[in-house]
Amino acid sequence: MLEVERLNIGTRDALFVENLSIELARGRLTCLIGPSGCGKSSVIKWLSGVLAPELRATGCARFDGHEIALPHPGIAYQPQGDSLFPWLTVFENATLGLEIRGEADAAARDRVRGLFPIFGLQGNEDKFPDQLSGGMRQRAAFMRTMVQGARVLLLDEPFSALDAVTRLKMQDWLADRLEADPRAVLLVTHDLFEATQIADRVLVMGQHPARIIADIPLTIPRAARTEASLAGIRSTLKSMLLEDSR
Repeated sequence: MLEVERLNIGTRDALFVENLSIELARGRLTCLIGPSGCGKSSVIKWLSGVLAPELRATGCARFDGHEIALPHPGIAYQPQGDSLFPWLTVFENATLGLEIRGEADAAARDRVRGLFPIFGLQGNEDKFPDQLSGGMRQRAAFMRTMVQGARVLLLDEPFSALDAVTRLKMQDWLADRLEADPRAVLLVTHDLFEATQIADRVLVMGQHPARIIADIPLTIPRAARTEASLAGIRSTLKSMLLEDSR
């Protein structure tokens, strides 16, 4: 569905992402892991069209085989944390993307209201973000991202601000939502446990400059994954990251 070919990102003086190519398919959740600062977030910011102006990028993005300009309406981006606007209600946050695109007519707003029970937020439409728990805020952010109808979701460490128990619950919740409403997903994380628990595939990013050093499919069904069954994969991933950081 979405292909990135020969992506290079850097400054005038240094290149920190070099010749990176990836493919994302519908119904597949791909996790991108790598050392801190290697350029994971820059990759998805480039794909979402919000890369910092002081950075230079070259590369090609293709959607269904056709080269596209970025940003693209088929790609939705969720930055770190929930990034909800505190002065807007949960409903207003959820419809913000539609408002910006001029698509928030009565029918669209009714459709968004109908999603609140599905996302576990019924009865919270008129509350403000600071009145919600961390998990509820994150579900509201996911709803805002998904109501845009994009076929590709870019998620930048969406659970990093949550406590451990809420993070586990949100990982299960996200997997269930994507099973019910399949998209192509690229999720950036630094957490090996998270990556191996929810991903269909893990891309390992090296550094100096960054590139993909491993592409590892996870064939064990999510419901059957246990600490014992994932221990070997996690050990392999950890060794790759440690070896590349030397």
